[in-house]
Amino acid sequence: MMNQQSSIELFGQMSEPRFELIPTHDIVDRATAALPPHAMLTITCSPTKGVDTTIETAIALAPRFTRVVPHIAARMVRSEEHLEAVLDELQAHDVDEIFVVGGDQEQASGPYRHGLDLLQSLATREHGLLRIGIPAYPEGNPNIDNDTLAKDLLAKAPLAHYAVTQMCFDPDKVLAWLRRQREAGLELPFYLGIPGPVKPDKLIRIATRIGVTDSLRFLRKNLKLTGKLLRGYDASGLMNAYTPHLNDSDYGIAGFHMYSFNELNSLKKIFGRIAI
Repeated sequence: MMNQQSSIELFGQMSEPRFELIPTHDIVDRATAALPPHAMLTITCSPTKGVDTTIETAIALAPRFTRVVPHIAARMVRSEEHLEAVLDELQAHDVDEIFVVGGDQEQASGPYRHGLDLLQSLATREHGLLRIGIPAYPEGNPNIDNDTLAKDLLAKAPLAHYAVTQMCFDPDKVLAWLRRQREAGLELPFYLGIPGPVKPDKLIRIATRIGVTDSLRFLRKNLKLTGKLLRGYDASGLMNAYTPHLNDSDYGIAGFHMYSFNELNSLKKIFGRIAI
């Protein structure tokens, strides 16, 4: 039987820990104080902040960390000229990786309605990017039917270097989905989305919003059975379930991607216990 390790021990053993951050006015200083300099940071893109704030945040963080990856939301790119300006700015500051999403904005601000539109446009340009990531949805998306999601992922795969899954809590469901992707011929490596240290009530609200209904039932049952509802969610069980499959080609797991929710004080407390 495999020794059970904490999520912090498992994350600390990774050569490139990944943390997703939300751009706020103080996130640069907070991230610098809380996270190891060799970490990879990804910076989200929201309708309220927009692409430009994400780019500004990524550029500010880039000199302080090994790699910083801004999200580019297709529906928030205002024009082809706007895209060119974004790419030029990233290249000028040696940011050579992006994560392409469709975006939560309902109406497109410019010519790109979906992430695939933006990826296809990038494929025609000299952009200086070395890696491009895309999202994946083992539990579906509340706004997109599963058949469309499957076709979309297969269409995007040749234009990307890796995928990151949505935050899920049922490892059996995720592993089964990963096997199906390999059987369908998808060869992208996958980073599996896991929650950072966050209060369970907040985690349940987020899970409800992003529509991971099966995982939500699994999460509620797990929290109730383990008595973690008041103590806080610990992703170690989830990560331990995936760890035996990290080098298994049937799954294509590249590592873990932590959704931090900007709970950086909690991250600092727990990651400060080990050298990462």
